[in-house]
Amino acid sequence: MRTIFSLLVVAAATLCLQPAAVAQRHNEGSSPPTAPVVAHNGARPILPVSSGMGAVQLAVVNYGVPAPQSLTRQLEDSDDRTRAASLSAIGAPAQYLEHGHIPFPQSIQLNFAALGTGDELDAILTVELDQHIVSAILLPDEGNWRRIATVLFATPFKDPSTNPGSFVHLDRSLMQQEHYRAVFRALTPLPNGDFAENEAQLRILNGRAVIITSFVDSARSCPTQPANSGCEVIHRWMQPDPADPTHRLLLVTGTGHLTPQEAAGPLASAAQFQDAHARSFSYQPFVFSAATQHYEPAANSAPCPRSR
Repeated sequence: MRTIFSLLVVAAATLCLQPAAVAQRHNEGSSPPTAPVVAHNGARPILPVSSGMGAVQLAVVNYGVPAPQSLTRQLEDSDDRTRAASLSAIGAPAQYLEHGHIPFPQSIQLNFAALGTGDELDAILTVELDQHIVSAILLPDEGNWRRIATVLFATPFKDPSTNPGSFVHLDRSLMQQEHYRAVFRALTPLPNGDFAENEAQLRILNGRAVIITSFVDSARSCPTQPANSGCEVIHRWMQPDPADPTHRLLLVTGTGHLTPQEAAGPLASAAQFQDAHARSFSYQPFVFSAATQHYEPAANSAPCPRSR
């Protein structure tokens, strides 16, 4: 979620606190898988209101690497062979290893946090290259380190909206507050000002890097027909379900409209300005499935109840 929400969005989120109870229950690893819900008597199948990783790519591996601090130093070494070996170790695309001169990273970010269920700190080493941002997910293993996954985002260095800090940040696990999740965001802009930003949340479960949920967290669409109709804006976020916070999450969706004058104004691209125009809110409950290692929808999306 963004650091600052508009007061309107935060207040509206409180309307989604009492959805109907759902029989399915899971937690992150201890509950058996539940059979999928079967539609009866023409009932609508349960589908996620939003899903997909957009431009975010995940490659799962199991590869021994130097310690994260050593990799950080090697990525900045003056020797091409040392830099090439470190870029290969983090899973950088082959295009950075095939030229006579191995590039220096534009920037490097190293985070330590408990992404798994153990007591040791895991590492995320994020490197900004000319055309990609690369995040290596590193797991300590009896005094050594393994790269268990790499998350990639193809984006040019000249794009001012993307950098390691905007691509990945750490947040508390929604279900297990003593642990963390890595939240990746990839913004895909269009020339007319439209955009979609996909969010993917990663945990380490049973020694594997797993995308536990992914969805479009914000978007703006300004159709050309009918002419001068303004823009539609969407913002989504995950929050614990207060009715069952240890087992369920709510994916809340706020939708709104910008008039043609607002869409053309200087604040139109500001996230807080768009959030303040959200007028309609809905929610969809999700439970963690041990079978898919992913949060799955437990009911169809429904409007948030209005305050009286």
